[in-house]
Amino acid sequence: MNRRQFTKYALLAGGFLPFINTAKALENLEQRKIQAKAASTKAHHDFMEAKDIKMMGDEKIAMLLYPGFYAPDLINPQFIFSSLMGSKIFLVSPTDDLKPVNASGVFITPTHTQSECPDDLDILFIPGGAAGTLKAMQDEKFINFIKGKAAKAKFITSVCTGSLLLGKAGLLKGKKATSHWSTMDILPKFGASPIKQRVVWDGNTVTGGGVTAGLDFGLEIVAALRGDEYAQAIQLQMEYDPAPPFDSGSPDKASPFVKETVKGMFAPLILDMEVESEIS
Repeated sequence: MNRRQFTKYALLAGGFLPFINTAKALENLEQRKIQAKAASTKAHHDFMEAKDIKMMGDEKIAMLLYPGFYAPDLINPQFIFSSLMGSKIFLVSPTDDLKPVNASGVFITPTHTQSECPDDLDILFIPGGAAGTLKAMQDEKFINFIKGKAAKAKFITSVCTGSLLLGKAGLLKGKKATSHWSTMDILPKFGASPIKQRVVWDGNTVTGGGVTAGLDFGLEIVAALRGDEYAQAIQLQMEYDPAPPFDSGSPDKASPFVKETVKGMFAPLILDMEVESEIS
């Protein structure tokens, strides 16, 4: 073989090299996909076979919408509940249609009307809010709907000022409960004993504190239904490892100035809610 022929074959081989490398890369990718699928299958199998974990269920969860509720009060636990394999979530409209509901600037689209909401609920959930919650407390039809669905619900639950709606429906009498810190003093007017905790259980009544407590609330509900490790897996999946920039998340920790100014801002609304709590 002369030099010219050698050069020719060398150039041809170099031209094929990218194709060879691509083929090897594709083959390696396919192998990695097979390995990843096998790892996923094994993980699901291990989880389903774990002694204290209930992987599948058929829970019916009704989350009631009304104009002016706080979107995070609903979205935080809804995200967690949606991880319950086999469960069904009903985002229940306050009207007879499925028009989006204004949740303090965030529009949430219901999935079901009130007439489509089942009676045999595993979880009845009420989010909180501010002025919207006050109006909901004054809505006799809405309060009666809560009463009716609570009659057969396995768990009667709320986050933030949603507990005031439970109270207005007569569901907190003789119960320990919590709410947003600014409305804790209203709970006794409904016959409840206020407890300063993120989540409070009393029989089948479960109430969560203000807004972010919906995450803790959701995880505790999941743990009760499916086991601690199921809830822990959800917590890891959503990387719920709070490290707030300020330690002012409760009235016991906030500075006197911050506490008093925030409390003052809420004063008219709290008074109206207090008056509404005295109306039977």
